[in-house]
Amino acid sequence: MFNKVLKRLFFYTQVVLIALYLIFEEIVWDRFAKPLFRYIKYLKLFQKLEALLNRANRYVILALFLLPFVIGELLGILSPIVAVKGYVILGVILYVLKLLIVAFAFWLFKVEQEKLLSFKFVNYSYQKILQFTNWIKTTQAFKTIKRLIEKAKVWVKLQYANLKRVIRRYFIR
Repeated sequence: MFNKVLKRLFFYTQVVLIALYLIFEEIVWDRFAKPLFRYIKYLKLFQKLEALLNRANRYVILALFLLPFVIGELLGILSPIVAVKGYVILGVILYVLKLLIVAFAFWLFKVEQEKLLSFKFVNYSYQKILQFTNWIKTTQAFKTIKRLIEKAKVWVKLQYANLKRVIRRYFIR
């Protein structure tokens, strides 16, 4: 009986975590962070910075990576706390700022991945994150929730198209 309850508790916790992961991936990463990351990559300033970083010491690269990463993650923790306390707009601003800062850290990681992974703790952490992400993607809960989100996206797009048609028909002539 106790094992059955524990298994259910684990399953529901897994479902909640996977749903949050998928929502983050679909909304935050795909809609905001990834386009921002691509934009940053092609700015002339960042191309010059990339050339400068290629000549930098690996410890300098580590410091330049960890500082914005830690600041960004702290902003990510702070933003919902601020929002829950009633300062929703400030919470959103802090989260957008987090995305900008972490986008820089991810850009730096992509540019100087070899130097950063030469540190054992960074390499270990990176491998564990990849293993955890792969484990999540192989679970049945992930696959089920992913299918449900895909169906929901199709439904929302269909409703949006219908709404546009109704607006055109009745309001735009």
